[in-house]
Amino acid sequence: MSTSPYSIDLRKKVISFLKIGNSQKEAARVFEISPTTVNKWHVRYKKEGHFLPRKRIGAKVGIDKSKFIEYVLQNPNAKAADIGKIFSISASGTRYWLKVLGFGYKKKPSLTWKQISRKETNI
Repeated sequence: MSTSPYSIDLRKKVISFLKIGNSQKEAARVFEISPTTVNKWHVRYKKEGHFLPRKRIGAKVGIDKSKFIEYVLQNPNAKAADIGKIFSISASGTRYWLKVLGFGYKKKPSLTWKQISRKETNI
């Protein structure tokens, strides 16, 4: 289960609270968050000079669906990895979007992507 990062406003308040001389345990109690979280923010602030949330790995990337569909229709023989490079996503991410947008993979001498109806199945 994934959770959203704490707000920047709360992080500022906690760091300000620590700057005036309060302890991390007090900050955790006052702001009702984990002492470990307070410690991580404080250490990051001292090392990196900020307390912003880290980039979340694995978060889904939004793509321009119309450009994606247009590219796949113009390049039906493209491999998933090649399509992914064009749109800055992984090969598995490309396959996910192909499936969501209704493209099926047909095994032929030359590999081909084409849109299929949900009733049509791949063998």
